Amino acid sequence: MRVWVIGAGTVGTAALRQLAKNPDIEVVVSDPSPTPEAVQQRVIDKVDIVENVSSVNVNHLARRIRPDLILLSPAASERGVGRVEGGQALTDALNQELAAVCEYPVMILSLSNSR
Repeated sequence: MRVWVIGAGTVGTAALRQLAKNPDIEVVVSDPSPTPEAVQQRVIDKVDIVENVSSVNVNHLARRIRPDLILLSPAASERGVGRVEGGQALTDALNQELAAVCEYPVMILSLSNSR
């Protein structure tokens, strides 16, 4: 199984820790930063795709990656709007839009999964 994790901050790092428990899962990680939290904490060695993923480019990237499942991090801070008033609401809307237009199955991770 190939899983594409979009966002390797706090929530993505928690998901990556769980995915690492199954060596049969191939994980592809994308993040706008080459050194997100998951790299800093040595959960992963590197980000595979350093790029912002949006509803505009998600299908192009997904066709190249060919994931069985996409796990999408929900954090506003990972989209660069964490300190903007209404940033989390904007991020939620962007994540919902991305999931709606994507041709592959997308699960939006919960902030509660990061604990």
